[in-house]
This record gives sequence, structure tokens and C-alpha cells, in this order.
Amino acid sequence: MFKNFLKVTVRSLLKSKVFVFINIIGLGLALACCIVAFLNYEFALNFDKQHKNYDQLYQVSVYIDQNGARQPFGQAPLPLGPLLKSEVPGVERVSRFERSGVTIKRESNVFNRTMAFVDDDFLEMFTFPMLHGDVASYKELSSVLISNRTAISLFGKENAVGETIELVLSERPNILLTVGGVFEEPGLQSSLQFQLITDFENFHRNFNVDKDDWSIFVDGLFIQTADPQVAQALPGMIQKYAPLQAEVKKDFPINSFWVQAMADVAFNQRDVDGTTLGNETLHPAHITAPNIMALLILLLACFNFTNTAIAMSNKRLKEIGIRKTVGGSRGQLVFQFLGENLVLCFLALGLALLFSLWLVPKYSDMWPNVNVVLTLWNNPGMIIFLCSTLVLTAVLAGGYPAIFVSRYKPVAILRGTLKVSSSSLLSKVLLGIQMLISVLSLVLGFAFVQNSNFQENLDLGYEKEGVLMVQLNSANEAERFKTAIVSNPSIDEVALTSGHVGWRSYQTKLKAESSEVQATILDVGLNYVETIGLQVLDGRSFDAANKEADKARSVVVNERMAARMGWENPVGQRVTMNDSLQYTVVGLVKDFYVFGLWVPINPVMLRLRNESDLNMVIVRVSDEEMRATRDFLESTWAEVVPDRPTSIYTHDINVLGEARDVNKNIVQMFIFLAVIAVVLSAIGLFTLVSINIQSRTKEIGIRKVLGASIAKITTLINRPFLIIVGVASILGGGLGIFLAGLLMGTIWTYHVTPNFISALVPIVIILLVTLISISGKVINAAKRNPVESLRYE
Repeated sequence: MFKNFLKVTVRSLLKSKVFVFINIIGLGLALACCIVAFLNYEFALNFDKQHKNYDQLYQVSVYIDQNGARQPFGQAPLPLGPLLKSEVPGVERVSRFERSGVTIKRESNVFNRTMAFVDDDFLEMFTFPMLHGDVASYKELSSVLISNRTAISLFGKENAVGETIELVLSERPNILLTVGGVFEEPGLQSSLQFQLITDFENFHRNFNVDKDDWSIFVDGLFIQTADPQVAQALPGMIQKYAPLQAEVKKDFPINSFWVQAMADVAFNQRDVDGTTLGNETLHPAHITAPNIMALLILLLACFNFTNTAIAMSNKRLKEIGIRKTVGGSRGQLVFQFLGENLVLCFLALGLALLFSLWLVPKYSDMWPNVNVVLTLWNNPGMIIFLCSTLVLTAVLAGGYPAIFVSRYKPVAILRGTLKVSSSSLLSKVLLGIQMLISVLSLVLGFAFVQNSNFQENLDLGYEKEGVLMVQLNSANEAERFKTAIVSNPSIDEVALTSGHVGWRSYQTKLKAESSEVQATILDVGLNYVETIGLQVLDGRSFDAANKEADKARSVVVNERMAARMGWENPVGQRVTMNDSLQYTVVGLVKDFYVFGLWVPINPVMLRLRNESDLNMVIVRVSDEEMRATRDFLESTWAEVVPDRPTSIYTHDINVLGEARDVNKNIVQMFIFLAVIAVVLSAIGLFTLVSINIQSRTKEIGIRKVLGASIAKITTLINRPFLIIVGVASILGGGLGIFLAGLLMGTIWTYHVTPNFISALVPIVIILLVTLISISGKVINAAKRNPVESLRYE
């Protein structure tokens, strides 16, 4: 029986080679997109699951009072960690986690890396596999653990145990550290990112930090407990420390504490201030968009399969009639046709795996924070997903055709009175949905192209091009570097600063009479406003003539700050910072996008700081001189700071590049979706039109004999399909505009508003594709000799 099933299946597939080819290609592309979406979702979901104690790990953080509201903050007070283990029953292990950028050196090899200062329990709580050496050796103050990649960079080999590295310190003697072990560097799915591990005691020593200073926060505080109730009760048990911290640091007081499971850390970091663990999982839109893409393409392919399967059943009418006549049951026919569909879907899955060998790496390369790899043997989840998707696709695509075809009456078939056409209600509905998805995809792609152009050309309120940032370790280095470059004629403007737009700033409360706002503070030097091109609307910027007075009591604010404070004339107004520092507003600048287009424009206050606080050099040059000036800065760096790698950044790339990359990749994703959707829909439309013409061959011949023109016949055949495409275009256009705006709103605060043009261009495209797909076939049918048409069958 099984042998006969296979024979019939192979014969039926070979009889309809074009139909089989179309459906295998369509389903193969759809399943390949599903594989990419699954890997993307799995990548996001598996963050931090490499830790053996994953289910027992929790992060302790704080709530901060801001404008009378309780805001979550991802850090914790420095002295709190040691108290938890001794005072909270049920807490098995505790470790603080502090990241710091450091420069390490081995002979002529110098690199910037991230060092993690941790407590003794850290590597017992978290799983970072040791490849060489002793895991406990980092507890010795003169020892350090390094990652395998760092070991290869410094020593040219992975096993660097016993080797010595230099920790380069600014204006202090370098520290020699012995490599006690080599661990596997954290991957992209780890929230904690670092390349070196040392004991937390070194944090106190290297940075001269008091162990009992409640005003200092650490990047992370983690506990391990097997009892979830301990984690739930912890905030109440340590609430007594909140007033202690609030008294010490009145400008940033703790309101209370909160605890989150390790499973939530990677997902919450994006929405919580003060999160500096190193990495976060994908943006929700980044998780959702590929899933939507895959589902839409799979539906397109399945609908295409269903429509063509029903329409092509004409070729198998006699087979069905004879099988029913000799005793074949409807169940056997359903099994036969479903089995054929399953075989076809299995072939499509094989093709999908081949497509995925190209598509998965391409997708992974689009995103610097994603590393997805197609593996089967060590990924049971992928195998389960593929098997379930295979069965679901076979049932979804072929279930109805199998039931539909198996119900034909043998008497009607053998008499020749039964014909199958493409005019059924189901076929029209499925075609309409196909075209709607195609229009929707085109609208999404076109809207994001519009948004990309809008954001690229938007005036951010400052000069975003031609700005270079040079990060030094100390004010003395910064001053020496500025002195060495200021005479270069290619440089238009240069300034020292501590804060910089989109790069470094901080939040604090500001008061003015009865008003209070949470503001972004930029600590800058002379000429910073002019260097980055902020527009002064009223008053003045900081200048050399008022330098000392400006340091003590002058600030410059933006329009949003003035509006929030209720100032009609902000110049001359007084503002209080940290309840003690009073300043006078001397200038008003036009609003600028401090953090790009991701978040709303904040109230901003610029303060002029002492030269001893400024360790960054900002340089502005013309576009033509950018390359030459950067080379000059790199050569100057080698003279001023010979023992460290360069830290020279381009504002347009390092600050604004992420938004540009996100835009580019989203556009590519939706254009890819749109192309596949349009191609599949065009193929489906062409197939249905062909079957429709085939079923109406005699009708067309009779109409021509009675005098119908080619234009009349063409209109008659095209009309129902054009109506379907027209309705689908209107619905798809409206839905596309709505979804595009909704999706953009989840990613950016400032984006283009999708409008009528966003839908009009895609609708024109889909109408042209429709006419191109069917016009040739329809015109040929209309021009056919009526004698040939009347002789048909």
C-alpha cells in the first residue's frame, strides 16, 4: 500500500512540474524565513541561560525619587553587598559587579578592555567556563583572570597562565598583574560583558574609594537563593538602608529597593536608567518584526498552494472518479492528497534549509548584537520547530484542497459535467488576502524608506557631521592634546569638555521658585557650544571674558528647560541644583536632540567646568578635511599618549551610527518581505487567471463569434481580478499606514508620519505588477481563433 502511495505521489507531482516547482520555491522561501525568525527569537529568549544557577540568580536595584515619582534605577549602593549575606537569611551567595574601561599592556601590545571588579562568590554564582588556570586565583590582589581572546591578543596564545600584564594608569605608575587563569569570553547572549576579572578590593585601591561610602553606586548587585520568597521579601528587609543613603546623597536619594530575576535582567535593561552591565537583549520590535515577516510570507505561500491545488485538480478528475468507482473511500483520498502535500512540503523544507545556509548568515551580519547560527544536531528546539512547522504547513496549505477534491461525485466526473474553476468564493478570498499582504508589505517597506530619509535629513539642532571626539584619561592629557593640535589649519573649532551630546551626560533635579524638573546636565568647557554648533537664541554662550564668573554661577539652558520651568524670558532666571548650588541663566539655546530620535527632547542645562574636570577634546572640521584631520589626530595621539591605543571617535558614526544601521536593516527586511510577497502573489494571480481562462475557453470563443471585441473580452476576464486587487489595495494601504506608524512608535519618539503617499506608491506598484502578470495571458486568450476555442475538448 505504501509503495502504491509513493508511486501515485511521484506520478502526480511529475505531471504538474510547473505547479510543483512554484509551490516548492514559495514554501521553501517561507520556511527559510520561519527558520530565521525562530533563531532570532531563540537568541533573544536564551539570554544569560548559560549560567548553571540561572533560576536562582537575582539582581538587587533601587528606586530613585525623581520629581516626586519613583523611578527604577539599575544600580545599587556600594556598601550594601557585604551586608546582604550576613543580614538576610536564605541568601546563599552575594557579589557586586563593577565594570571599568582599562588599558592593558604587554610589551608593545596595548589594548583597551573592560575589567570586572567582583566579590568572592562571583564565579560560583555565574558560569563563565575556565579554560586554563585556577578559578580562585583572582581573589589574590596581584592576580587577574583574562578572557581567551584577550590572551591571544596579548600573548599570541590562549594559555597565558603565569604571564604578566601591565595595567596602565593615568599619571600614576602602572600596576603589574599576574594572569591566574583564562576564561571563555562572554558571548553576545550574556548581560554581563567584560574581558578581565579581579577582586573587588582592587576597585577600592585603584580608585581610592571608601568601602562605606553610600553615595557611590556599583553597576550591579546580585544574590543567589534557592527560595524565590527570599527574593520577594528582600526589598522590605533592607528598606532601613534607604534613609541612610538618602541622607548621604541628597541630590540622588533612594526611595526603596527592588529585585528582579536573572531571566528579566536582559529584557528590562533597555527601560531602566543606570543599567551598565554591558549588554541587553533585542529590542521588542527586533524580536517581533521577523516573526511577522515569516508569518506573512508563510501565509502567502500557503494560500498560493491552496489556490493552485484546487485550480489544478482538473487534471486529476478522472483519477478521482475511477478510484471512487472501484471502491476508494473519501478518507483514502484525503490521506493520499494530504500525503502528497506532506511530501511536497518536505521537499520545500529541504530547499528551505539550503536557502537558510545563505539567509541566516546574511541576517546575522545585519546586526552587530546578533549572532545566530543554523545548527540542527545540538539544537533539539530547532528540530521540534521544523517538524511542527512542516506538519502545520502541510495541513494549512493542503488540508482544504484535499477535503475539497475528495468530495467530487464520480458520476459527475465520468460524465464530464464537472469542471473546476478559479471563481470560487474561497479562491477569491485567498487571492484577496494574498494581495492585501503584498500591499501591506510594500507600504511598510516604502514607509520605512521615507522614515530613513526623514531622520537622515532632520536637523538635530547641532552640527552632526565633521565632529571628532578624542577621549583622554585625564585633564592634563586632554590639555596637552589640545595644545598639540590647535594650530592645525584644517581644524575649524576645538574645545575641551567632559559631557557630550549623545555620549556622556547625567540627570539631576533642578529647582526654580515653585518649579522642579529632572534635567540632563552637560559639563562642558569654553567654546563647546560653538564647536558643536548649538544655536544661541537669547543671551550669550560661555566666553573667556566671563570665564571665572561663569564657572561659579552661570548656565545655559535649552528651550525645553525654559518651557518646563515656565520662563518666558529665561535669561537672568535663577536655578538651584542639588539643593545647594545656585546658578543664573545667561543663555538660551535652541532645542537639540541629546539622545538622538529614540527619546523625547529633555530639559538640558550646560555648565562651564574647571579645566581639571575636562578630559575630552571635541574637534570640528569640514567634510573634505575629515580623513586628513583624523590621520593627524592619530599621529598626535602617538606622541602625546604613546602607551595607549587611540580613542578617537567620529560623532556621525559612533553616536548616530546605531540609528542609521537600524533604519537601513529594517528597510532591507521589509523590502525583502515586499519582493517575496509581490512575486508569490503575482505567481498565484497568474495561475488563477490561467485556470480561469482554461475553464472559460468555449465561452470566450462563443463571445467572439457573436461579435465581442478583444477589449471587451479582456475587460470581462480582468474585471473580477482587478476588483479583488483594488479592494485589497485599499484595505492593505490603510492597514499598512496604521501598522507602520505603530511599529515606528515602538522604536523611535521622532519619526515620519506615514501618509497617503506612503500607500499610493505601493498601490500603483501592485496594480502595475497585476497588469503585467495577467495582461499577456488574457490578451492571448482574447485573440485566439474562436474555431480553436469551440473545438476545445
